[in-house]
Amino acid sequence: MIKQGLKNYFVSLKYIFTPLGTMFLGMMLGFSVLLPGIIAAVHTLIGGVKELAGHVNLDFGLMFDYIWEAVQSLDWNDPITAFETMISSQWINNVMTQILQTILGTDFETFQTYIVELVGGFIGQVAACVFVFFFFWILGFIAGFFIIKFQIRRTVARRSLWKFILAYVINAVTTTALVVVCALLFGKWKPSIYITTVASFILVGTTEMLQAYLLYGYKNIKLTEVVNPRTVGLYMLTNALIFLISIAFTVIALLINAVLGVFVGLAFVVVAFIVIGLNAESYVQSRVTDL
Repeated sequence: MIKQGLKNYFVSLKYIFTPLGTMFLGMMLGFSVLLPGIIAAVHTLIGGVKELAGHVNLDFGLMFDYIWEAVQSLDWNDPITAFETMISSQWINNVMTQILQTILGTDFETFQTYIVELVGGFIGQVAACVFVFFFFWILGFIAGFFIIKFQIRRTVARRSLWKFILAYVINAVTTTALVVVCALLFGKWKPSIYITTVASFILVGTTEMLQAYLLYGYKNIKLTEVVNPRTVGLYMLTNALIFLISIAFTVIALLINAVLGVFVGLAFVVVAFIVIGLNAESYVQSRVTDL
């Protein structure tokens, strides 16, 4: 099982560019809204300030230079933290307030109340643009997940419509039962959470093997050939190895390039989770085929 599961993972890596492509497309769509939106927000802010203080010479180029300096001053050795800081309302408010104080000087105090309102509107516009950007990025990620899952399933474990429905019913029943039992035990005995956590991993592995048997092995092989401590243990070990390998690939990608490593790492993890979800079915299918 371990050899087959790892083979499924490495063979499926050929589809890794699918989620990367859809995430990149989502980002491009997001940037097509984000950049014009931020530029429009800056122009609106400049227009509002000029309207309040017509005698002040405030131009877009000068303000952009100040903003760019503030962005460059962030610690881009940690790109995720830097980006989180850059899109936070507090950072934007502080930077814009400092920029306007520098450019307007004493006039800033005169129009402070109105400028605060303008900055608030600017932050709201930028926040909306950032939301749209992340919406398209997540949409691209989700689209990539389902596309690559379809591609991998055709390679690893094909499933007919009625088997898809049966699997959905089994998952719904077993998941609900597991949650209810864990909740009841936790309500009566708080330390049971440690026991149920370990038991849940074992039960999930057992359930996956049982589901795979019902989908592909029923009447073809004996239940005990598929659902037994050895196969469940090997199944869980295989999935653990796949997950660790994907984490190792992610770490290597991050060391090579922190920004691209995030996207490459996500793609590796997506492939890992999809293969992990299909390994039980692949194993039972192979057992039936070998008969």
